[in-house]
Amino acid sequence: MKKIFLTLATLSFSLLVISQEVTKQKEVGLAFRNLDNFGFTFKTGTNNSLWRFNTLFINGDNIDEIEDSLTTKRKSMGFGITIGKEYRKVIVKNLEFRYGADLSFNYRYSKYDYDDKTINNFDNSSEQTKYTPGINLVLGINYVFNNNLIVGAEVLPYFSYSTGSVTKKHSSGDKIKSDLSQFNYGLSNTSVLVSLAYRF
Repeated sequence: MKKIFLTLATLSFSLLVISQEVTKQKEVGLAFRNLDNFGFTFKTGTNNSLWRFNTLFINGDNIDEIEDSLTTKRKSMGFGITIGKEYRKVIVKNLEFRYGADLSFNYRYSKYDYDDKTINNFDNSSEQTKYTPGINLVLGINYVFNNNLIVGAEVLPYFSYSTGSVTKKHSSGDKIKSDLSQFNYGLSNTSVLVSLAYRF
């Protein structure tokens, strides 16, 4: 009986020590890319390992320009989402190193209309839709204020594949549709993500 009690006490103490070392936490905040594209970030897990969910809203526009007998209309919109996993190691107090990987998906739509009301009637338009799945690595740091407020920065080396189509129309009535496909990889200024999050 004493052996059973001693074993249970040892297991309980071990579980208590483990639970103290690994703390469950969540983070919610804003993420910025190039300081003009922004979105929301949510992370959940432990202080050492978290699932990460980012939604980046890509700038859209809807512009009408009228100049004499020419009218130009442009509009575009898009969004992106990433889901991944990150791991963290404390470098010094309040400073963390983080690394991991994300799966990403981006959608982009744009349309251009050129209406020539002169006798020449050089009308043309273009409509494009693009889908881009991909994967990126995560390498970054966090600075933690008061155990709750986190400012982070990360670089995201990436590999992606884009697919979609573009349709062009001319005043002659011709309509040309082309398929879009390309591979992209590397590290650029659009691969830097800055975040401001609250930990709870």
